[in-house]
Amino acid sequence: MLSGMRMPLIEAEQTFALGAAIMLIVAFGLWAERRRWGQQLGGPLLLLGLAMLSSNLGLIPFSAPVYGTIAGVLVPMAIPLLLMRADFRTIVSESGPMLVAFMVAATVTVIGAFVGAMALDLGPFEPQIVGSLTASYIGGSLNFVATAEAVGIKDSSIYVASLAADAVGAVIFLLLLMSLPAIRLLREWMPSRFLGASESVAASQAVQSDTPKPFSLAGAAYGLAISLVVCALAEWLTGLLGIGALFILVVTALALVVANLGRSLVRHVSADFELGTLFMYVFFVVIGAGANLGEVLGAALPIVGFIVVMVVVHLLLLIAIGSWWKLDLAEVLIASNACILGPAPAAALAAGRGWQALVAPGILVGMFGYAIATFIGIALAGILGA
Repeated sequence: MLSGMRMPLIEAEQTFALGAAIMLIVAFGLWAERRRWGQQLGGPLLLLGLAMLSSNLGLIPFSAPVYGTIAGVLVPMAIPLLLMRADFRTIVSESGPMLVAFMVAATVTVIGAFVGAMALDLGPFEPQIVGSLTASYIGGSLNFVATAEAVGIKDSSIYVASLAADAVGAVIFLLLLMSLPAIRLLREWMPSRFLGASESVAASQAVQSDTPKPFSLAGAAYGLAISLVVCALAEWLTGLLGIGALFILVVTALALVVANLGRSLVRHVSADFELGTLFMYVFFVVIGAGANLGEVLGAALPIVGFIVVMVVVHLLLLIAIGSWWKLDLAEVLIASNACILGPAPAAALAAGRGWQALVAPGILVGMFGYAIATFIGIALAGILGA
């Protein structure tokens, strides 16, 4: 492989050229997400793959000063932007029974993580890997990144192997989840008022297709200002208390305070989710660039095994508890999807099934997962590492 070249085509000190390469990869990933094949792969996986290919072919370096700047600045800034709409009052008041199903799903995910950690040896970084993946499988990629940063995963190969295994595990989970309604015995154990309903997919999609707010430069500036103020306060607090290792956790906590107590501020913000997603996508490129492809492929296999164990335990316990508590099967499916894959896939599954009434609750409990997952992941890593 060409990665053995002494000097990459773009050297680590060529900040602008390297920045251009990073943004070209991000732009291609965003373009690909609009194509059917790109939607199947997912943006983060595309970016990781392209960045790994670029660094292993010797086009960009495995490490560079700008990579550290991106990880240290853009990731903390992305967290408040992505959590700005996580209003607990709306989640609790509008999600109804699905919130109960989601809490069960999150709990059995943690149990599955413990079982997977006992069943497989993931090496010296096991507590960090398990905590980060559990955060991802209760929230999303944001929570994986935040937890990994907080618990100290610095090895790019381990980092990318975990993210690659995360993507493979998500596919396995989705295949298992989509097959559940076809099991007649399960439908008898956990009946649903939604299964077989004749609500149209078009009607579901209409509910979601609210006219987006036009881009506002002032709104984007407000969002960035709030994000930077949150990060500055977190930096000051962690420095004052001598808990610098908990910086990401404090950023997350302060972001949730703003989301829930600062609604008058958030109303003036626009493009927050888009900016946060862009920052995270840039970070995915940096992570992919720092990984040696050969090392990643070897490290990912046991992590995939762990995820399979976690997902299977999640589904089995969720079915057992859902049947015992007489939960609605459709609500359980959407809650499980929101937990493992996030709000957007949960809404897509509800819409694809024609379950119009479950689209908004699926999004809301998925946002709740974003809000709590980092705390759960960090706590789990601490317990396993004790």
